[in-house]
Amino acid sequence: MANRPVCCLALALLMGVLFGTYGNALFLAVFFLFLLFVSITILKSQQDAWQAVVIRSILCVLFFCLGFCHLRAELQLQHRLEAALKEGAQVTVQGSIQKIEEKPEQYLYYLADTHVLLEGTVYPGHGVLVYSSKGHMQPGNILKATGTYAPFQISRNEGNFNEKQYYQSKKIMFRLYAQQETLVSSRKSAYAFLSKVRRKFRDVYLQCMPKKDAGLLADITLGDKTLLDKEIKDLYQAAGISHVLAISGLHISLLGMGMYRLLRRLFFPDRICALFSVGIAAGFGLLSGLEVSTLRALIMFGMGMAARTLGCNYDSATALGLSFLIQIWENPFLLSHAGFLFSYSAVLGAAVIAAILRKSLGAGRENENTSKKGRKQKGRHSLFRKCLEKYLETLFASGCIQLAALPLSLYFYYEIPCYSIFTNCWILPLMGPLLFISVAGAALGCMFLPAGKWALTLAGWILAGNEWACRRSLQLPGAVYLAGKPGMALILLYYAILVTVLYLLWRGAGRKWLAGIFLALGIILFVREKPRFEIDVLDVGQGDGILIQTEEGEHFFVDGGSRDVKEAGIYRILPFLKSKGIASIKGWMVSHGDQDHISGLEELLEAGYPIEYLVVAEGRIRDEASEHLLKMAEKAGCKVVSAAPGRKLGTESVTFTAWHPKASKTIAAEKGDRAAKELAETAQKETDRNGASLVITLECHGFTGIFTGDIGEAEEQAIINERGIKEWMEHNGIQRIDFYKGAHHGSNGSNSREFLEALSPRLAVISCGKDNSYGHPGAEAMERLRQAGSQVFCTMDHGQITVQYPERRICLRIK
Repeated sequence: MANRPVCCLALALLMGVLFGTYGNALFLAVFFLFLLFVSITILKSQQDAWQAVVIRSILCVLFFCLGFCHLRAELQLQHRLEAALKEGAQVTVQGSIQKIEEKPEQYLYYLADTHVLLEGTVYPGHGVLVYSSKGHMQPGNILKATGTYAPFQISRNEGNFNEKQYYQSKKIMFRLYAQQETLVSSRKSAYAFLSKVRRKFRDVYLQCMPKKDAGLLADITLGDKTLLDKEIKDLYQAAGISHVLAISGLHISLLGMGMYRLLRRLFFPDRICALFSVGIAAGFGLLSGLEVSTLRALIMFGMGMAARTLGCNYDSATALGLSFLIQIWENPFLLSHAGFLFSYSAVLGAAVIAAILRKSLGAGRENENTSKKGRKQKGRHSLFRKCLEKYLETLFASGCIQLAALPLSLYFYYEIPCYSIFTNCWILPLMGPLLFISVAGAALGCMFLPAGKWALTLAGWILAGNEWACRRSLQLPGAVYLAGKPGMALILLYYAILVTVLYLLWRGAGRKWLAGIFLALGIILFVREKPRFEIDVLDVGQGDGILIQTEEGEHFFVDGGSRDVKEAGIYRILPFLKSKGIASIKGWMVSHGDQDHISGLEELLEAGYPIEYLVVAEGRIRDEASEHLLKMAEKAGCKVVSAAPGRKLGTESVTFTAWHPKASKTIAAEKGDRAAKELAETAQKETDRNGASLVITLECHGFTGIFTGDIGEAEEQAIINERGIKEWMEHNGIQRIDFYKGAHHGSNGSNSREFLEALSPRLAVISCGKDNSYGHPGAEAMERLRQAGSQVFCTMDHGQITVQYPERRICLRIK
């Protein structure tokens, strides 16, 4: 690597960008160590090479400074604009349309090279995402749009999607909901024609195939995700083959090299074959939207064809370094783009790691291969051997790619599909035929639809086989291993060990050093922080969702739902649990059946997330919502536990005690006379569902907490006067409750003065959504909490709120 100047410059630029991003002196120290390593390597390989060392060092320092300064300049431009913009402000934006996405009754225009007009001042900017109801624009047009500014959202909980970071990595600053659009210039780019071809191909897929297959094929072939079925996307991701859904080096190499070999067989000159194949690959890249992985593959493929034409040796590491330099200089925010990182790690795994391990592992088989070299293989034995070698080679390459990308998979997705290597061995050999049939079928369909339908039937068979392989792999024991999100220190340690082992193997060290790879795998997969007691109040918008973790590693949850966040269970609660490495919940306590307390839980039950038992109030309101939840729980194999006041649950270190509501007469009447039962049910319907919320307290090594659901002032008085909570506190020597979950999201009709004076909570956390229509939290309730001596925090202000209790001290961590 040190003898490749382009790679050295790429690494120097990378460290400069990292230093500019994080400002950590560690990156500066690593850079100087890198310079020292490069200098020593050059001096060892060449005597009296001080001149080369000086020149290389100067260039590396220059590229380090360029990376740092370029990143800071881009950040300064972005921060200047963000400081001027306010959410909901009227903004005018002008820029070139780079890409268009079509959605039902809506069009998304990706503008590049923008200028933002705000209150008479023009700000230069990067990209802007414009939401419009009009679809008459074309790529390459200059669009001027006026509308409402809306910033991208940051992650509100651990493990949740960071929308702002994602779009920043694509160099898009904000979204604009357009109210007025003006076509400034109707110039068209080459992509405009290819965009029409793309739409035509997509229409052929829709006419010739079921919608699910058409959406999948449009994504694999055209990079068009607008029709992609969510279930299929999740299936491919769970099985570990989601990379086939991104137009990448696999697609470019299959199409480009396939065209090159075809032309060679037709006896075209090498230069014509190379130029035509590069042109076809570039056209396909533009057709598919030219994502970052596609551009990387195109640059490397172009360099490979140039090397063939000029009669030079192709060096994949140099090609990779050059593509990295080009892309990072164009967009220094790409280091947080998952597709970019996976693309480069895959190439490093297939090109570098595979080559070093093949050399190390193959040395011992050299004599064996030589002795068999003269043997003749005939008939089916020869074919079987060839297929087996091909399969083993694919398996080996997939394993090397996994070694390079494993920390990234855990960092972004928190789990790994254990059989993905074998699934890829099924899928990858079929990708070439699938791409050829898809493109040919779409082209035929444009000319004569029945011919296209016939060809695309074959593609449908391949897609069905892929789906079968994915589902089968996920049905195997231990199909998915949930490891949680590793810390940055673990990731750096993993790569440090891996690089050290590979360097030693490359220098000719013995195979014993291969054990270092297993050490690195063990660290990244199994080393995590020791469980400790903590309470995590998640930001689920207007709703509740609270995790309690014990020192034994057991997990409990209180409520889980939202009124204003769609699919809060799938997109807020489940990613949080996975990022923490929580594979199951022991007990899930439900206060009552309102959607802002159970909608997320229902989604998790439907998704098959393991929950051992569900705790509901014995005196709950037995309405349609709560009964539907219980049926879902029973169907999912989750035990249902009814808790009356005084019922205790938990583990050795954590105890939960139910305090409210009282058991309904319905329970007693179920085995009694019919009239008594009907009378009790009528009385129950007149009871407020919020007032029948399950109220529980928590005790753990001197720490106390209370979870109040949506009870009101009347229920709070009942808990004080009838349930004897003050006597319980006195009996256990509790002067103040440590943690208080604000009742009814901080409503003025709850959190009464008497209740708060009795509990005297040290810390109060209110879970509610920003700008909610209920006016939560109420100003009066907030004032009463402060007068009770409580520190008050709201999820709408701080996002996820974590409470820990190390060494008998309450520690608060805000997202």
